[in-house]
Amino acid sequence: MRIYFFGDIHGNDYALEACLRHMDTMKIDECYCVGDLVGWLPFGDRTLSRMRSLGIPTTAGNHDLLVSGMFPDHPHQIDRMQATAYNAGLLSTYPGALDYLSNLPMAFERENFTVVHHSPFHLPAPGTPPTIECFNYLDDTALAGCLQSWSSYPARLIFSGHDHLPAVYELPDGNRRPALEDVKAHVPPGKGDFTIRLNPASRYWIKGGSVGGPYRDGIPAANSILYDTGSETLTLFRLEYSTARLYRDMASLRFCRILPTLRKYMELLEGRP
Repeated sequence: MRIYFFGDIHGNDYALEACLRHMDTMKIDECYCVGDLVGWLPFGDRTLSRMRSLGIPTTAGNHDLLVSGMFPDHPHQIDRMQATAYNAGLLSTYPGALDYLSNLPMAFERENFTVVHHSPFHLPAPGTPPTIECFNYLDDTALAGCLQSWSSYPARLIFSGHDHLPAVYELPDGNRRPALEDVKAHVPPGKGDFTIRLNPASRYWIKGGSVGGPYRDGIPAANSILYDTGSETLTLFRLEYSTARLYRDMASLRFCRILPTLRKYMELLEGRP
């Protein structure tokens, strides 16, 4: 089977369409979105309506749940709260939009892999509503704290996003007390496709990066993943798209100029084709 993964679209319909066109050429059998259809960019109506029309299985991202009013954000996330408020107001005029976001599932569990926005080890207990604490970032401290649970996790592969930094983390099986130095990080180059062949004696946590940005590695390309179960390979893609149209859309809104995160995003895009 050929299974395609993408997510963290954040209102960028230009990057989303590039990803969908690419997916159409891949002759896939299944597709999953790891969430964050909306948030950050003030165009969540575009990407939400497009994704709803496609019916692609999608997990709940923290921005999806923040915009739908499921829980408050960290108080220091001023930019993110303002972007959330903008998108919440925008989508409140679209029938069913906020209900759709609030009812997205937290994870998909398949025979050999799990799909989640951030981490299967930080999901709320069954029957317990999620909080923003379920979506902290995967730094070395957080990864080290997951190792014991990861080493015994039923699924061999975990597909997620959230961090906007594409990478494949490999943990060799057989170590009853894994340490952070046991984890090997496979990081894709700035351009082109990056393929690794899976080791049957390892388990993998695949962070897919972001389709729509903000691009925390400074590379404005739509990121996606193909898992080929026949060849037992993972391929991470950097898909180029015309960022000039996105820049013009952002520059036309004063809102984008008052948030440092979006100003920095615009600076990355400025002058590109």
